[in-house]
Amino acid sequence: MSIERRFHPRKDVNFSVSITLENSNEQLSSTAINLSLSGIQLSVDKSGVDLILSQCSHPAQFQIRLNDDNKVDRFTVRLIVNRRISQNQFLLGLKFIDISVEQLAILETIINQ
Repeated sequence: MSIERRFHPRKDVNFSVSITLENSNEQLSSTAINLSLSGIQLSVDKSGVDLILSQCSHPAQFQIRLNDDNKVDRFTVRLIVNRRISQNQFLLGLKFIDISVEQLAILETIINQ
């Protein structure tokens, strides 16, 4: 029997996410796999993970934009889980940091769709 220990349940999603690293001019593209009010899981290729790990201090912290929507503020996230699922594909578990009320409302809208 599995016991759910999460504060917020996950919702399976499939939309694009852009990643912005503080020390790099590059924008990485990834796909959101699931989402909750406390975090998000992204599918990222090896070159993206290598760039994140090389550009960020430990623990890695950076910004993402959901659905590539320029009207929405970027979310600051911290890398919690880096799981390799194939030679070139990784799942990154990210926790939202310092989330605003407006950002929380955006997440609730996406989760309740």
